[in-house]
Amino acid sequence: MSPFELSKVSPGTVVEFFEAKELLLGVCLTVKDQKLHVLTEANREMSLVLRRVVSASPNKLNPAQSRDDLVRALKSLRNVRETLAAQVNVAELWSVLEGESEAYGPKDLADLVFASGVTDDHVAAVQRALLADRLYFQFKDGLFAARTAEQVERRREEMAREAERVRLLEEGAQWARRVWQAKSGGRHDIVDPKVLEKIKDFGIFGQESESAAFVKELFGRAGIPVQPASAFRLLVRLGVWSEDENLYLHQQGLSLEFPEKALDAAERAKKLAERIWTGEDRSDFRSLDVFTIDSASTRDFDDALSFRPLGQGLWEVGVHIADAAHFVDLHDVLDQEAASRVTSIYLPDRRIPMLPSALSEEACSLCLGKDRATLSFIMEVDAAGQIHRCSIRPGIVRVTRRLTYEQVDGLVETEEAFKVLWHLSERLREQRRERGAVLLPLPEIHISVNDHGMIQLIRYDKERPSQIIVSEWMIAANARAAAYLAEHNVPAIYRCQAECRPETDQVQSDYPIFHIYRQRRLFARAELETRPGPHCSLGTNPYTTVTSPIRRYIDLVVQRQIKAALCDGRPVYGEEDLEKILTHVRVQLSKIAFVQRKWTRYWILRYLEQEDIQTVHAIVLDKNAKFAYLLLPDFLLEVQAPLPSDHPVGAGEMVRLKIERLHPRDDVLRVQIV
Repeated sequence: MSPFELSKVSPGTVVEFFEAKELLLGVCLTVKDQKLHVLTEANREMSLVLRRVVSASPNKLNPAQSRDDLVRALKSLRNVRETLAAQVNVAELWSVLEGESEAYGPKDLADLVFASGVTDDHVAAVQRALLADRLYFQFKDGLFAARTAEQVERRREEMAREAERVRLLEEGAQWARRVWQAKSGGRHDIVDPKVLEKIKDFGIFGQESESAAFVKELFGRAGIPVQPASAFRLLVRLGVWSEDENLYLHQQGLSLEFPEKALDAAERAKKLAERIWTGEDRSDFRSLDVFTIDSASTRDFDDALSFRPLGQGLWEVGVHIADAAHFVDLHDVLDQEAASRVTSIYLPDRRIPMLPSALSEEACSLCLGKDRATLSFIMEVDAAGQIHRCSIRPGIVRVTRRLTYEQVDGLVETEEAFKVLWHLSERLREQRRERGAVLLPLPEIHISVNDHGMIQLIRYDKERPSQIIVSEWMIAANARAAAYLAEHNVPAIYRCQAECRPETDQVQSDYPIFHIYRQRRLFARAELETRPGPHCSLGTNPYTTVTSPIRRYIDLVVQRQIKAALCDGRPVYGEEDLEKILTHVRVQLSKIAFVQRKWTRYWILRYLEQEDIQTVHAIVLDKNAKFAYLLLPDFLLEVQAPLPSDHPVGAGEMVRLKIERLHPRDDVLRVQIV
């Protein structure tokens, strides 16, 4: 609030006020409606409310003078006051008054500074000096109070931060303008890293960014549209981000690279792979025909199978799991990194492993022709698929064949052993179905992006013989692991799923995938628990996972518990330890699922764009009064579209959609039912 009363200001009064953070002089020309009409030293007339006035001089100018004379008088007055202000030692004045609780007016301070002969200009000069300093005195209601020493230090830090902010804004705006206006693809200098980080933060989090206010001001000064998309374009132009930068990874704080200390530890741990030996603690399975079944692009092999006849209608099936616990010690840097990451992340354009490649692709991985440590499940099974006994043993294997799913599908037709293995796998599946398992297999969409940015999309059935062989024997091994842990009262992490509700609102459709989608929506979500329980859709009780310890931290934890129990040792984890692990795992898995879902959708939209697809087929899953909720079966993508007014559509029906708008970066797919 201004300390001046309107009655004390009249035409000719010289006033000082702030305009754009600069202290200006003006002369009052008229007073009307509680406002002053002033002429400034910059030769500009303006309306001024009284609260903006910081000083008013009793000595007046003659408002009848010419405009030019008034402006010259104001400029002369400014020079006088600035000269006098330069003589004010603010720090010295503060040292005299520091500790005083009283606040002082400019006239009292001028008397202290100039001793005698104090004029109106001396008073204004003192006020000008203190207002410009902003460090030692606090100005309020026309009075100045000396700050304490502690307050001065805090204020000094605040001013330093503000000065740094202003510097970053000024330099950053000039730099951003040059980059924005330059031609794409050119080389650009890099501004202060702090500015770059703020722009990145705004590009990732948008209006929720802590740097939003700073970047908005920066872009405003640079003449750049003030929106997160501008930050993205700027960073792409600089080469900091790519055109297909995965902002979801950044948003969720998921690590892309391993710290140096983890990479060094992995290299040291890798040397253990050269010193795997058999003995009373590790069985030798190297005489078996051990094979992996994976996709052609797989690099981390954490499970393998072996199969041989035992005679008398029995076969031996071995499920050999990479012994990651042999290489990753509890609480070491690798364990901490894996615990933080929780799982390997597989995206269309990249793979983010849980463990460094020295372990995930080499030492732990069941590589072709290499001796590797395993935790092996050796099961004896009859022709009906009944498992008569299962032993769990640490072992050594040497993979003799690296097979792809496509190769195994062919071997089922040509090689007797694989015919039998497939037959036994189907018997296992049938037994699970008899125990209540609900098999609702969805096809799988595999999206890959090559080095040139070309997108390949393959849709394949998960009911192929090779898929059934792998899934059934992994389920069998996981179920045996869970049973062993439960029987021995070893604390563990189990996967549980409540009863699967049947569909009661039957809707007719000629498309099986429609019924699969509707039924799966009725399933309770599988949960991670520390107590054993049933898993309804798998038809097992209890159930855990141990078959992917290279890729999933939960499996590594369970593997450690099993190995400790096999050695009659104390469990590595107590139940409280496991609960703490699960608290972090649940949060992290939710983040990862979000990223995988959103980024897979992004690349499907990019594929539609790449292939210039204009129309697609869709199945109506549901509808309300205004919208239909649809599934694109070729892409397993869900969309919604306004219901057409010219003809009705019903749930379960196949319709054709026209793509009206497609913008992958903004996750926009707008469609219309044709």
